[in-house]
Amino acid sequence: MEIRPKGVLIVGIIVFIAALLALIVGITIFVPGTPLDMIWNLKNSFPTGFRSSSTGIIFGYFIVILGLILISAVWGLLKGMKWTWWVVLIVFLVNGIGDVISVVFEVGLSGVSGIIIISAFIIYLTRPSVKGYFGKNRT
Repeated sequence: MEIRPKGVLIVGIIVFIAALLALIVGITIFVPGTPLDMIWNLKNSFPTGFRSSSTGIIFGYFIVILGLILISAVWGLLKGMKWTWWVVLIVFLVNGIGDVISVVFEVGLSGVSGIIIISAFIIYLTRPSVKGYFGKNRT
């Protein structure tokens, strides 16, 4: 196994924060009435009653599962596991596609910063030295 590139730790920290946020948001769907409800007031684009609807419950399960996957991905990032590279790359790509859709279909450029940041992470993850750490492109 190769020495872990320094940027992988930074990616791991970002993914860990995203995982914690996903878990918190997912849990707030199942446990309403806590101080964490303020999260739903920050930028809530969901309709009233979403959290108690079947769609909201399914969304909550999805977000909690995503958070758990990302937590395990952090461990894999630090250990250089091959599957982690794919998981993190796919999550970043999906996020980037969402940002592009946001820029194209919404008025304003709120997703541009997301596109730039996600692009930087994807470019970093596809560098030969980083891919080599995850067992990609070894000769």
